[in-house]
Amino acid sequence: MKNKTLSYLLIYSLLSCSFPSFAKSTSKKSASTIDLKELALPSEVEGLGKIMGSIYYSPVIKGKVLIPVHIWGEVQKPGLHFIPIGSSLVEGLSIAGGVTATAKSDNIKLTQRNGDTVETRSFDVSEGGDSEAFATELKPRDTIFAERSTFREDRAYYTSLIGVVATILSSIIIYREVRKN
Repeated sequence: MKNKTLSYLLIYSLLSCSFPSFAKSTSKKSASTIDLKELALPSEVEGLGKIMGSIYYSPVIKGKVLIPVHIWGEVQKPGLHFIPIGSSLVEGLSIAGGVTATAKSDNIKLTQRNGDTVETRSFDVSEGGDSEAFATELKPRDTIFAERSTFREDRAYYTSLIGVVATILSSIIIYREVRKN
């Protein structure tokens, strides 16, 4: 009897781990459950495709209006982000995880549409952001672009080129010395 009960408990625990729907949950929501209705208005997410890893929602207080902002380039989490209305450029970059080490942080571009015109401005956030980056408010459908810096790639290229030139020069010097003797 004891072995039979133990067997049933083992089978139940295996089934509940493998098939979560088998075990009935007592809580209404788990910690990882996200309700889109709490984060954005239905009209804001109605026509958006839900592709894994390309759309992010900001964990904001319920009732706060979110606006869609495109954050591209050398940031930790590029893609479409829904951020609280009234957020600054620096706050938008922070929601995207900040710029990467390979970003040109002194030349962050913000493109805003004002009616039929498109305006692109550059910002310097290399030392934490200037006052203009903190004062610039993001609007729906803005695009932030962090360009990739080629400094590290160029440095590796020139370092290897110097190594090749040094090898050739030392080979010439050794050849001349051997030829003298």
